Formats: sequence, structure tokens, C-alpha cells
Amino acid sequence: MAIPGGWLGILIVGIILGALGQGARTIVGYKKFNDDTDTQAVFDGVRLLVSFGIGGVAGALAALMVLPTTGDVTRDQLFGIAAAGYAGSDFIEGFISRFNGSNAQKTPDPGTPAPANSSDGAVG
Repeated sequence: MAIPGGWLGILIVGIILGALGQGARTIVGYKKFNDDTDTQAVFDGVRLLVSFGIGGVAGALAALMVLPTTGDVTRDQLFGIAAAGYAGSDFIEGFISRFNGSNAQKTPDPGTPAPANSSDGAVG
């Protein structure tokens, strides 16, 4: 199979496949979201769109590293790019949260009780 458009075509395919890989990750997260009836979870659409964007960036980077400049690709390479979108978005979001501090585990004071659930319950 050949990808038309040279580097631009490779980037577009990488973005689409990376976002599809992130979509698979979102389905798993949405299932957990629906199964978790104990918490008051909130669906965050903006975070979901940002996650698709991060998956697209991870897929584009993987496509640039994996695909040859001729645009000739195999099915396994395409699945690998989608997997990079799945795993890459998880890695990038975890890396960002360490610096952002939004999901970082903070050491509680000795006098305060520990929270029951440390996740924010948002999907994406």
C-alpha cells in the first residue's frame, strides 16, 4: 500500500491513526467511567479533545520515524502507528501531569484523612 502526498501524506496518516489509537484508549476509559458508580465522575469534553490531539501528535511522530519517504507501508506498520497513539498519549499525559501537578500524588499531612479515590473521574 502506498501513501500519496509525500511527507504531508505521511503526517496526515500518522495523525489520523494516532487519534484512532487514542480512541481505543478512550473506549476503555469510558467503560471504567460507566462502571464506577461510587463516585460523582464528570465528563470533560475539552480534556477528551486534547487527548485526541495528543494521540494525533504521538501518531505523527511515530509515522515520521517508522514510515519510509516512499510512502510504501505495510498493515503492521499502520497498526504500530495506532498503537503509538494509544501508548504515546498515555505517556505524554502522564509526563505533563507530573509537571502540571494535576494528577500527581501529593503527600498528605499526618493529621488529614486520605482521600477515598485520588482520580478525578474524567474521561479522556
